[in-house]
Amino acid sequence: IDVERAAYFNNNMDELQTILTEAFGDSSDSEGEEEEQLLHAYSAENQVNGKALTGSVLGETHSWKRISEIDGLWLCKDFLSPDQQSKLLSSIQQEGWFAESSSNQAMRFGDLPGWAVELSRSIHEVILFGNYAAELENCEKGKEVCIFPQDLLWREPLFDQLIANLYQPGYLSTC
Repeated sequence: IDVERAAYFNNNMDELQTILTEAFGDSSDSEGEEEEQLLHAYSAENQVNGKALTGSVLGETHSWKRISEIDGLWLCKDFLSPDQQSKLLSSIQQEGWFAESSSNQAMRFGDLPGWAVELSRSIHEVILFGNYAAELENCEKGKEVCIFPQDLLWREPLFDQLIANLYQPGYLSTC
């Protein structure tokens, strides 16, 4: 998908969802594998206050803010709903990375857990199908700072490493 197609799809989300459903079937289809079931658990729609909360973020509006003090850092407030945040935290706890009180950081390289892969896909979808097509085009021409560099945008997998930090209450106020 090039920048023009991304802009087209941004304006035609319903059509895109229909095309994807026709090509790949309903998102609730599962082949029964444990990993596949985990991914579907994070992708499954969850209606909260009438808003569809899905791992797929097509059709949702997200606002990204560049943190100029840290090169390459962008913040997307409310990217995950409170329910999605809770599920994500539970999944991280189930990894057992912070079972010992002395552990406050975990790193993963290569194959990431299913929940991290799904989070990566959601980020990728927001950038590809959100209101960022013009920004991607300008980035390619070197006109402005990019949310996501073009040379990384098409990499598979998009992310292949992860760092998780555990902060105790009050710890950040001492930084």
